Amino acid sequence: MEKMKIHFDPNDNSLIVWFDEPKAMAYLSPIEEDTPGDFHLIKNEAGQVIGAEFQFYHLRPGSLSLEVETAPLVIEQLLAMQNK
Repeated sequence: MEKMKIHFDPNDNSLIVWFDEPKAMAYLSPIEEDTPGDFHLIKNEAGQVIGAEFQFYHLRPGSLSLEVETAPLVIEQLLAMQNK
């Protein structure tokens, strides 16, 4: 996936953050057994986390501000150094 997707459903009060394509979803999984039922990891068939769902998430219309921070891509730098 080239970009992360964020979906808010005001009818269900749920916020879903996708790290992969939603069609790859196989099942929901709680983080731990004693984690409240309002936060689940979304996993694919291989058990890899491809998203997260926050249930009972309340937002006022127009109130979702988003700040994104990314880490530098070190892998490309290491590969460039190896090819020299």
